[in-house]
Amino acid sequence: MTSPKQLFSLQELDLALDQIDSKTAEAEKEVSLGAALRGLEEAFREESQSLEEFQSLMKTRRVEAETQRERSTRLDGQLYGGEVTSPSALESLEQEAANVRAQMEKLDLELAELSSRTEESQNKCTEMEQRLAENRTAWESRQSELTESLTRLSSEREGIASQRGDLAATLDPAGVQQYEKLRNAKGGLAVAKVSRGLCQACRMALPTQQQQKVRNGRQTVLCSTCGRILFLT
Repeated sequence: MTSPKQLFSLQELDLALDQIDSKTAEAEKEVSLGAALRGLEEAFREESQSLEEFQSLMKTRRVEAETQRERSTRLDGQLYGGEVTSPSALESLEQEAANVRAQMEKLDLELAELSSRTEESQNKCTEMEQRLAENRTAWESRQSELTESLTRLSSEREGIASQRGDLAATLDPAGVQQYEKLRNAKGGLAVAKVSRGLCQACRMALPTQQQQKVRNGRQTVLCSTCGRILFLT
């Protein structure tokens, strides 16, 4: 028969494994945050590309605007220089000049919008570049710590799991099965200590008769309140 003391020892090992698994999960989650750093790097590359496109487009539009201004100046010279006197020719020049001025206004509006978007993109790039530098420095240091921690936790888990396996092999399978079923149902705590007549899991007083059964140790006794296996230290 598997005694409550043996099951309590098994539980201590299981709780230690639970704690290691929890710490490992936290460390692995933090390691995965390195993906967030890569995401920030990708976002920075995309924003930098957008900035280059804005700057290139602004350069093109400035050249176009300057060309239209030169054309407007030339047309004004022809209109008001006195060289062209034909009414039809003057009308044609006036129409062409009006079209050029409209095109200049359109280009000026586009340049103003591009200038605003370029400035906004430049500010984003500057901010993201600063964040990247800070995050890279912090991550390089933390990544080394996490790698060491995961290695240590893996070694600790292997040792405790080996102890757990050795102990479980010496116990009655039916008792272990009952313990594991209770452990799953009771949030990882299947065996509870009894101290001063109280179940230390649910903190409820045990009936006198139940306390006596626990003291005798001849059978597995479950707490009448929480249903855990009772163990008298």
